[in-house]
Amino acid sequence: MTAHAIRRRDALRLATLGGAALLAACSPAPRPSPEATPPRHTWGAFIPEVLPRDAASSTPIARLTELAGSAPHYLHRFVSFGDSMPTAELDAIATSGAVPLLTLEPWNPTAGTVQPLFSLARIADGVFDGELRKWASSLTSWGKPVLLRFAQEMNGTWYPWSIGVSGNTADDYRAAWLRMHSIFDDAHADNVRFVWAPNVRTAGTTDFTTAFPGHDHVDYLGLDGYNWGEGAGHRWQWPEELFSTSLTTLARLDSDRPILVTEVASADGAAPDDKATWIRRFFGIVEATDRLDGALWFQTDKERDWRFNSTPQSLNAFRESTAKLQGT
Repeated sequence: MTAHAIRRRDALRLATLGGAALLAACSPAPRPSPEATPPRHTWGAFIPEVLPRDAASSTPIARLTELAGSAPHYLHRFVSFGDSMPTAELDAIATSGAVPLLTLEPWNPTAGTVQPLFSLARIADGVFDGELRKWASSLTSWGKPVLLRFAQEMNGTWYPWSIGVSGNTADDYRAAWLRMHSIFDDAHADNVRFVWAPNVRTAGTTDFTTAFPGHDHVDYLGLDGYNWGEGAGHRWQWPEELFSTSLTTLARLDSDRPILVTEVASADGAAPDDKATWIRRFFGIVEATDRLDGALWFQTDKERDWRFNSTPQSLNAFRESTAKLQGT
């Protein structure tokens, strides 16, 4: 699962290898007319880059919108301790009409899973207060609405902040989260909303409920889940198997916070229609879950071709599913 974590970060750092190619597998559909009323459920995505290569290029966000047939409500970026504020990217997302979801990862993304320097106890003890103040100040100064996801998938085994790695405990996780949250409170970061996001319960993960920081310190309940398909220690999992139990657990954990699937994607299956069926069934869950605000697709080709347009069938399924979400 370490590769799973590095996959997402590498996709951001290696965007110069060709973000346009990561989107363009099948021909796009025209963008539908804007809806008259806000949709009940929304969709978003991670794409490897959001800024155009040059003045003559269309923006990656515009290409994503054309490909999907509707505009994303959320766009996802990743940053780590030590990174600079990606102001130009956040500006591009806001200008497009989307809300940025910014994942702040307390680690060195090139140094692997075991990094005692970034243990949860050290974060909770204030060792990284300066770094957290930098992000609180930068996002507050930026001023526009932003969702901040901190130290995600803590119930896995593939990050330095994972519970069980380097002696981390659930108590340590909650203490580190509260330290982070208090620093943003002190900065009066009123434009920031906090997303707490475990991984779905599956092989290699543990119960996430003991790591919940509490209703007053979380604005969204997040959840990540991937269908890796067959091979290399993985098996095909339909979305009901992957998400249903964890969504129920989240809903019971907090009675009224909205839920957001912050990362989701599927590998291609053995049959041409398998991924298309997976996409339709997943968005059926989104539609049927009242508190589920939306889902962000991991739109890139890495260990698997996660893109919703990896086949014509999956592209059509995604277009139809998101159009139905938005009432178009």
